[in-house]
Amino acid sequence: MKVDPQVLRLLKTIGNRMVELEHPALDQLTPAQSRDYYEVAREYFKELPVDGVTVFDSSFQGRSGNEVPVRIYTPEGEGPFPVLVYFHGGGWVFGNIDSSDNICRYFSSHAQTVVISVDYRLAPEHKYPAAFHDALDTVTWVSIEAHRWNIDFTRLAVGGESSGGNLAAASAIYFMDDEEIEISHQFLITPVLDHNFDTASYKANYTYNLTNEKMKWFFQHYLKKEEDGRDVFVSPLRTRSMAKLPQTLMVTAEYDPLRVEAFTYAERLETSGVSVNHLHFEDLVHSFINMAGVVDRSAEALEDITSALKEMLHP
Repeated sequence: MKVDPQVLRLLKTIGNRMVELEHPALDQLTPAQSRDYYEVAREYFKELPVDGVTVFDSSFQGRSGNEVPVRIYTPEGEGPFPVLVYFHGGGWVFGNIDSSDNICRYFSSHAQTVVISVDYRLAPEHKYPAAFHDALDTVTWVSIEAHRWNIDFTRLAVGGESSGGNLAAASAIYFMDDEEIEISHQFLITPVLDHNFDTASYKANYTYNLTNEKMKWFFQHYLKKEEDGRDVFVSPLRTRSMAKLPQTLMVTAEYDPLRVEAFTYAERLETSGVSVNHLHFEDLVHSFINMAGVVDRSAEALEDITSALKEMLHP
């Protein structure tokens, strides 16, 4: 199946705009520039209308004395609600709670869950494990503050897209044997799961949105040293035992360099006895959920994903 035509048109439009702005080659692109260009690209993504969600901002102090901003989304209804701690995408280098705001509103409303979106520290100003530590600290903070938002803490999910999916998977591994905090579900959307560029989907050399070169660039900024890529909290696929990991909703796209590592992760989870619902979209590309306001196929996929999330969190 070919890439959806609307996706191709959108990517071409953004690509032409980047040419007009003289977007530099990756070996010359600075992280600050990448954030500016990302904001320009975001202008081409329309928001989906979402009603019935109360939103407010808060923050807490992380382990390094840093402030960790969070945005909390609560759906209408009596509750108690499950909670999804959500980590945005952006290669650990760009993105924030504003860039994931619309999608978090959508998940909260349509999956009937409290969503807590995390504005974790970005690389290269804050290299690994800073973002990972912010992820862990948020899960811990939520466990302490859960009573404030009418949360059923037996339904605690972590989730995210791309690099955010990486942080979610790493958090699930970290808390796997914790006696006080139990993550019941993980929600991984086109996640980064291995520091390995030798898979079939990398070798396919896709040029739709996320490329091999971009992933290498992201990792170069995220890691202090290449050896850190072997850490299971950078490469969750390398964890030895998965039997205690939580029920999983895995979302993948065909034309994505990260496809194979996600498929492998889902297969290993299933082999270990973990319940996995794997939704694969054969005509979409990396980060397609952000295109739902302008691409019909992405909107359909997002609806399917959110229905699966609701079913998982509301058994």
